[in-house]
Amino acid sequence: MAVEVARTLPSSRAIFRQTKILNVLEGTCEIATADGVFTLRPGTSFALGSGRWCQIRPAPSVRMWAVYADDEFWLSQMSWFFPDRSRVLAGIHPHEWGGIPLLIEPGVEALRQIEPLWRQMSILSDGSHPPEVVATRTVELLARWVGMVLPTFLSAENGQRDTQPPWRPIDGRLTDPAVIGHIGDTVRMLRTRMAEPWTVGALAREASLSRTHLTRMFLLHTGAPPMRFLTEIRLTEFTRLIEETDLSVGRAAAASGWRDPRVASNWFQRRFGVTPTQYRLTPHPSLEELCARRVIEDESVG
Repeated sequence: MAVEVARTLPSSRAIFRQTKILNVLEGTCEIATADGVFTLRPGTSFALGSGRWCQIRPAPSVRMWAVYADDEFWLSQMSWFFPDRSRVLAGIHPHEWGGIPLLIEPGVEALRQIEPLWRQMSILSDGSHPPEVVATRTVELLARWVGMVLPTFLSAENGQRDTQPPWRPIDGRLTDPAVIGHIGDTVRMLRTRMAEPWTVGALAREASLSRTHLTRMFLLHTGAPPMRFLTEIRLTEFTRLIEETDLSVGRAAAASGWRDPRVASNWFQRRFGVTPTQYRLTPHPSLEELCARRVIEDESVG
């Protein structure tokens, strides 16, 4: 599962049952763990195995993608992608990793290129797709993600060899940079003006593109059509407000661009499985809570 995360306040020291991969696109944060504190800047990826606590400390804000993966699935897939561990950097191969904090630097440009894949992973988790489609598409998107950062995992001598295909049928640029600029400007505009009542037509006029071409370019560069992309970034901001503020659900929805809070709650529930109110009333288990439970269990056994 992939979730876009925007934070301005520190999280609790939380423990997850899945492998967690954080990928920073904008801003900076510190990740505190039992093994130390790590600074994540744009272009940085951070992995942590299941059952290990971490705390996110924005400095002062951060936007990133968090990917949660079942341990068995993650390790088996990564083992398949890296059949020869001698070619992989020491400690990174899944048979050597062990879940300790792992920091790699794919770079900002690489993560921006991968972001549409995470967006598609996020959409896959909304409950509207058959499980077979979710499974096959997830594996496909994961393979494309790893393929785009492959040299990051390989040792120096292997990272420069065999990673480029010997046959190159394309002799030059296939994309109009002016169009890329249009889409980039439109995405930034949506993030800053998401509360406005946008339509595809209004966006097309702002971008000076036809509706059809706008939709095609959004799919290519963001991984989702314009209105679904708007829903996704509204949901990210709505989640941040539910997480970090005491705003009512209605006010948080309005601030995110939804006039009807029921629409915001419905999208939220599709992503997290609970309503915003339930989410607030049931915090994710923290390290302190888990330790307290273990003490109580030990005392009851004794």
